[in-house]
Amino acid sequence: MEVVRRFRNHYFLYCYLLFLCIIGSCNLKNSHQDPEEREGVEDIDEDLGEDDDGVAGFDAANTGNDTAFDERDDIEVEDEAILTDDDAVYDDEVVNNDDTGKDFPDMTGTWANLTIFKGSAKVPLLETLPAWAVMVSKVDIHSQENGILSAHTEMCRLKTGVGTSLISAVVPDSFAESLGNVDKTFYLSYGENGEIRFHQDKLWEVRSCTLDDPENEDLPAEIDDPRVFDADGTGINGLKIMTKKAIEGEAEILQKVSTILNGELDENGEVHGIVTWFEAQSVMWYSNALLKDGAPTSPAGADPNESVFIFKRIDSSWDCTAVKENSAALFPEQAALYPKEFQ
Repeated sequence: MEVVRRFRNHYFLYCYLLFLCIIGSCNLKNSHQDPEEREGVEDIDEDLGEDDDGVAGFDAANTGNDTAFDERDDIEVEDEAILTDDDAVYDDEVVNNDDTGKDFPDMTGTWANLTIFKGSAKVPLLETLPAWAVMVSKVDIHSQENGILSAHTEMCRLKTGVGTSLISAVVPDSFAESLGNVDKTFYLSYGENGEIRFHQDKLWEVRSCTLDDPENEDLPAEIDDPRVFDADGTGINGLKIMTKKAIEGEAEILQKVSTILNGELDENGEVHGIVTWFEAQSVMWYSNALLKDGAPTSPAGADPNESVFIFKRIDSSWDCTAVKENSAALFPEQAALYPKEFQ
């Protein structure tokens, strides 16, 4: 019996010492964890003390959350890398495109500006057809500072055409002559290859009515709207246009047109580029019911590269009449493409 008693005492002592070792090792492990990590372990230990359903619920709830967190973590890392790269590119572009203090050619003086709007129009009685407008202006660039050009423009010629011989669209000279002069701002900058770029921000021109916000405001629909006026002096509010041949008639319209210019200065000192444009039209009066919806031109259906603009220097003594009379000689290639619009 004495042997058995001693065995039991040694056995209990051994178990007790083993228990103390286990507890000591756990405390030592936890002492190297952050307080938040230890707190999380304690929370888990408390949850593990629940019944089997409680343990299963804990695992299921946190499996989805862990996955979502990992995905967000990956996204945040990727976004951070992307932002870093973009910021670097952006900084380089700012440095490369900071043209303050750089020398630009002197652009002040008098210029002839040709703009061709190429698009399509729904012509009465016919399907949608190619359409275009040819505009020639006199431009006086009166000041230049750090690549910013301040200009005053005067419309000299505005003619339109449509891709059919059945109908002829006629814009009388009174249309262009009635349009007010427009102040514009152009911008010069250097491209990656040293080329000199020419740019005009989006500019709205509203014709025969006034709009406070041309970008978002529709043209008036009623002829007696107080914003509408008789710009060309025909006695009827609006601007007169006419059609001949298969459809004879007249209409008085309102117009708003937006333009954005992007081009380059070439070795001859001329500016060539692409015009991005939009037109809206509202019919105030018509003599032929077929003209009640007008025929506004849209850029849709045409090659954007066919809507172009050109600036050429001219003698400062030229007025708008001289610009109009010499427009075919100034722009011979375009005059060959649109002969009627240069007559």
